[in-house]
Amino acid sequence: MASYSVNPQRRYYDFHGKMPPVPQDSEAAKIPPVSPQTHPKLITDTTLRDGAQDPRLALFPNEAKLKYFDLLHSLDNGTGRIENVEVFIYQKRDIWVLERLLERGYDFPRVTTWTRATPKDIKLMVEVSQGKVKETGMLASSSDHHIFDKLGFHSKEEAIEKYLAPILTACENDIRPRIHLEDTTKADIEGWVIPFMRRVLDETGGIARFRICDTIGNGVPDPCAAIPSGIPSLISTLVQETGAELEFHGHNDFGLATANSVAAWIYGCKRVNAAFAGLGERTGNTSLEQMVAACIRLYGDPGFNLEALAEIAGFIDKEVAPVFQKQPIVGRDIFTTQAGIHQTGMERQQRAEGGLIYLPYAPELVGRDSQELNRIGALSGMDGIVSVLNRQVKLATGQEGKYTAASRAVKYVYDMVQEAYDGQWDETRGQFVSYRTSFFEPEELLALAEAGRR
Repeated sequence: MASYSVNPQRRYYDFHGKMPPVPQDSEAAKIPPVSPQTHPKLITDTTLRDGAQDPRLALFPNEAKLKYFDLLHSLDNGTGRIENVEVFIYQKRDIWVLERLLERGYDFPRVTTWTRATPKDIKLMVEVSQGKVKETGMLASSSDHHIFDKLGFHSKEEAIEKYLAPILTACENDIRPRIHLEDTTKADIEGWVIPFMRRVLDETGGIARFRICDTIGNGVPDPCAAIPSGIPSLISTLVQETGAELEFHGHNDFGLATANSVAAWIYGCKRVNAAFAGLGERTGNTSLEQMVAACIRLYGDPGFNLEALAEIAGFIDKEVAPVFQKQPIVGRDIFTTQAGIHQTGMERQQRAEGGLIYLPYAPELVGRDSQELNRIGALSGMDGIVSVLNRQVKLATGQEGKYTAASRAVKYVYDMVQEAYDGQWDETRGQFVSYRTSFFEPEELLALAEAGRR
């Protein structure tokens, strides 16, 4: 390992409010060898902490937090891959929730807490958890923007000494400190982050863990992007120069939270911190369900109960905050198509020798049983209409529908649908008017089909 010392000079990454550039290195980052510090890959959950800071939420309801924890436990399914869930401890409601979570007695996810970097917070955590919480996160802002401009420290050395006090208090109380290096992707990596991490590891006998935080979503997954914003280079460098066990916490300001989190895994992070459906500050955190899918695709399915995802999505949407209908993995409309070509492929894939044609995986895999895959709009084809009609017949009568693309009634429905979207030609105005802009409901289509059979 190279020698590093604290840089007394301030190092800012000020882009004057413009889009931050991505400087490139001449060589790509190196993937570190597999070791207990990098594998197995784990997910930690911040839905009840950072997710609860979502600007759409005035409050994440107490009972909803408990229900979410139960569902998360179901999703983990005893694998231990969803390792931790973190909560606040500051208000009466926080302590009540913490006590109820601990009463569950689940092996996984384990309950951890989040504190500020003060000995007072650590002592409070020990008091309220009565020794049942064995690890806590603690904030240790790492960029000069935070050290000087936000927190008002006079030097980087002063910041280190202030942060060390609660870290050592945690160790004295048999609590593993997990240091959250806030704003790492704008930090002085060689001149503060690495010296600080080494000091902490030395003072704690190597038990401390570190969370690398891309606090404003500044990171990029490009292996050739330079530190501090190049996630592969950043993580690879920190693993090589400190030997620490790392966790990555991403934000989605540039739509790269999941990509950065996957890159962090690949280049040496053992853990990724995420929130369900990307809940969180501004554009949100890395999406937990996307990291579950990434874990399966990259490292194999450890045995997740994926059917729980639909239940969690429905619960969050109803009790906490709307889940975007097109949210990957858990959105309500992610398997639905209206385009005729796609609808034909969807219809034929049911008997296709090669399997699925226009779906990445079966909806049933993530708890979306009996999913209607077609929506009838202006671009829909006859195969989509057939699928909707037959499904509606079965729902209404319990009998299998007999409609086919060759049915006269289906041709009639198709013509009526297109006529509705064409509207009427207005000679005076020289344009189409009174055309439909909404989808056809299944009941409407069935009524048209019955009319076409007369």
